[in-house]
Amino acid sequence: MPEFNFITISDLPSIESFYLSSQASTVCEPERRDPSHEPAWLDSTPPINKKVPPIIPLPLFQPQCSLHFPPRSPGPNRHFLLGDHGRGVRRRAIQRLPPRADPPWMAGRASSVERVKERATGLDKFVLREARGSSAEVYLYGGQVTSWKNNSGEQQLFLSKKASFKPPKAIRGGIQICFPQLGNHGVVEQHGFARNRLWSVDESPPLPDTTSDCHIDLILKQSEEDMKTWPHSYELRLQVALSPRGDLILTSRIKNKNADGKPFQFTFAYHTYFSVSDISEVRVEGLDTLDYHDNLQSKIRCTEQGDAVVFESEVDRIYLSAPPKIVTIDHEKKRTFVLRKKELPDVVVWNPWDRKAKAMPDFGAEEYKCMLCVGAARIEKPITLRPGEEWQGRQEISPVPSSYSSGLLDPEMIQQMQRI
Repeated sequence: MPEFNFITISDLPSIESFYLSSQASTVCEPERRDPSHEPAWLDSTPPINKKVPPIIPLPLFQPQCSLHFPPRSPGPNRHFLLGDHGRGVRRRAIQRLPPRADPPWMAGRASSVERVKERATGLDKFVLREARGSSAEVYLYGGQVTSWKNNSGEQQLFLSKKASFKPPKAIRGGIQICFPQLGNHGVVEQHGFARNRLWSVDESPPLPDTTSDCHIDLILKQSEEDMKTWPHSYELRLQVALSPRGDLILTSRIKNKNADGKPFQFTFAYHTYFSVSDISEVRVEGLDTLDYHDNLQSKIRCTEQGDAVVFESEVDRIYLSAPPKIVTIDHEKKRTFVLRKKELPDVVVWNPWDRKAKAMPDFGAEEYKCMLCVGAARIEKPITLRPGEEWQGRQEISPVPSSYSSGLLDPEMIQQMQRI
């Protein structure tokens, strides 16, 4: 958290008569000249031509934010919060702002979840619309999120123009649910079978972890076809939710329903395709010094040497034991994705680059430039469930201004600053 300094000003209207130095949080009056201290060259100048050097006031410091705090005791004094240019002792801890009232344009608007049938594909999908403007589209096929727009209506996810919506092909883009394995780390098909199965609406979902009233609950159970390659009975529940801030929240629950008393083991991933402006202008922070498996080099174990992951060629990696927060910064779009995860220690980072892009039938030859996969996963240490046991994982993505980095600022505080 940046350090903030407080100054006390007894008379609010007189603030304009002061100048705040950007180098120190001090209050200065305009310079008053003493004639007795005039330089010698001024004495020899005729009075009519005397030129007094102009007084150049220090620029008025523009605070990054101005939070109001109640006075400690009755009186005219008020505390004002300045930006982080000054350094000093903090007088009071920063307090959370109360929830802001909805703007007038939101009057009468409410969140909605609508089921529609896509004419072009014949597939059913759910359209989530949050009252503040964000939206998402979730297909029953694959339980897959294919669209996510922020409160300004900007698309956040990549979906290939060549994506196939015909089973059994998985939809190229959005957020794929990879279960019971990612890649070929298991005995079933590439990335598992959950992403190309038809899910159902969960009629009796567990209590949601979010207070959002804009969400959909889906469920996937084993089929006879799946039992041939993965002979286990399970329930895979997925909740997709939009928060009032426009965050996209995915929560998965997997339960062992085996009646024979046998445990089963699996891996899991949210294969998330982000839409970016130019892959060469994107960096992923939060993965420095971590070990990773490089799938381009027979899954050998390497260590990340850079302070951020940048992209100049094909990348296919699984970062191990990553921190709970990963940041993807898109400089050109001035947009940052903050990914938070729970019970998903690993992170998948993938971009096919030009050669592989041309070889994929459901991917445009130049589309690698405008996409990047960064998703939460559980790969290195598979999960083992006994009958009746349940595992839960969560991924939350927040779009924030590009000035945000993986440092000390929190997206919630940034958005509070923007509201002032």
